[in-house]
Amino acid sequence: MNLKKRRLARVGVLAGGVALSVIAATGSASAYTYDGTSPSSTGCSSDGTTVASAPMKNSAGTMGTIELRYSLTCHTAWARLTLNYTQFACGNASAGYACAAAGITRNNDGRSYSCTISQGQTQCYTPQVYDKGLTSFADGHIDIVSGQIDTRTASY
Repeated sequence: MNLKKRRLARVGVLAGGVALSVIAATGSASAYTYDGTSPSSTGCSSDGTTVASAPMKNSAGTMGTIELRYSLTCHTAWARLTLNYTQFACGNASAGYACAAAGITRNNDGRSYSCTISQGQTQCYTPQVYDKGLTSFADGHIDIVSGQIDTRTASY
């Protein structure tokens, strides 16, 4: 009798393991309707508000602000990086500096998008991630003579 129970238990463990493997294999970063779309072209930016922000600063001072933006209508989040100066030469070997960049990351599955501030510009915003019932954070990166600045907002 105990032998039968053990065999049934083993079958249950194996079946459970197979089910978990299937879930794990299909449980990668989900693509929701608004993922990767522009907050501006979808109209989501029309009611977008800043729900978290952080100054981009180092010993030389504050160089800009990273913001986590959220649309209540679309339930989406995106990052916006604004520099306090116009982006100078960047992004190639002769410039010697990477262009300032921002990113948005959804916490539950790690889906992320980024944007780069081009030479002569002061701002960029990322594509958006669907965020209803989830949380995301924004991060920014600035590469300047006085060093690199990496800053992240709180999650929302």
